[in-house]
Amino acid sequence: MPLSNQIAHNRIRAIFFLHGAAFSSWVPHIPLVQERLGFGHDDLGAILLAAAIGVLTVMPVAGRLSDKFGSERVARYSGIAYFISVGIPVYMPSFMSMAIAMFAMGFFGAFLDISMNANGLNVERTKKRSVMSGLHGCWSLGGFAGAGTTAAWFALPLPISWHLPVMLSIFLVLHLILQRQLMPDCAVQHDEPEKDGLSSRQQLMFLTLLPFGACAFIGQFGEGVITDWATVLMTTELQSGPTLAAVGFACYSATMAITRLSGDWLVTKFGRAQILLASSACASFGLFVLALSPHYLIAWVGCAVAGVGLATILPLLISAAAQATGKGGGAVVSTIAATGYTALMAGPPIVGAIGEKFGLVSAFVLTASFLALIIPVYMLTMRGRLRVTGNS
Repeated sequence: MPLSNQIAHNRIRAIFFLHGAAFSSWVPHIPLVQERLGFGHDDLGAILLAAAIGVLTVMPVAGRLSDKFGSERVARYSGIAYFISVGIPVYMPSFMSMAIAMFAMGFFGAFLDISMNANGLNVERTKKRSVMSGLHGCWSLGGFAGAGTTAAWFALPLPISWHLPVMLSIFLVLHLILQRQLMPDCAVQHDEPEKDGLSSRQQLMFLTLLPFGACAFIGQFGEGVITDWATVLMTTELQSGPTLAAVGFACYSATMAITRLSGDWLVTKFGRAQILLASSACASFGLFVLALSPHYLIAWVGCAVAGVGLATILPLLISAAAQATGKGGGAVVSTIAATGYTALMAGPPIVGAIGEKFGLVSAFVLTASFLALIIPVYMLTMRGRLRVTGNS
């Protein structure tokens, strides 16, 4: 592979890392914001719903803009807005201002997410082998770094109010440097779009990809729940305190990063079907352990197991969908991964409503059961469709 392509691959890896680091730097602040503003679980769920609405708002346009103007250009400008927006919610004084700030975070975060995934598919098509799991591994590695740094900051005698401004300023400067030399869309050959509207071939493709979207929804629902609510569960139910809760989230981020970084090799060796089924079982078991744990140390184990299970589901499905369609990266991500990102943001407010009525433990048990549904979806609709084309 030409040196310029390798540089582009490394740069998009770094963008994934920074996105994950910024998001996980925010997550441990959630229970602190809840306590400062006196929110109940339903109030916090409603605030998180605002972020979900921001994601849903951007989904119809982000993929199209990435394909029209270039994913590398959209990633550049959406990244600037995202790293600024992540630091705003912790300073909001009221429910309404928090909701607006969370909407902005969801909006710009999804914009960057779609464009960087589209750019990652450019690299995958250029290299003619799976790289998406590795890229998502870089996101998780960034998540681990962000969560670990946050836990260390909270443990040191440093003002917590300084944490996000300092870290996000660093991330923003790095983004401005690293966004140069991303893979341009014009360097990748895509199939020509059909001009006769929604043809019978496109309708058939839509029906073929529906199960992929369903599995993405289930997997990302679980990821959104553990991301936004695991620290709250450990803080409120297990009295871990914010520092030890942040360690639990760091355990989750670490195992997810390790699994994703080896995910391309695992898919090539064992096949997509086996990895998807094993991932579903692991994710479900990990959530059960987290929900029913009597002590935060056991909760850490549940977080770690859930990280292994949730790691490869979305990148595996994005890659499979891209191979099936041959479309531009933005189109693939916005049609298949959109269901996953919707669940990622919609899961937390749903769990907040359930948690307020029945308790967070019950909400996590229901989420664990939901994750196991990937297995029957595969058995009923996806046998023979998960192939490792081009991975060997």
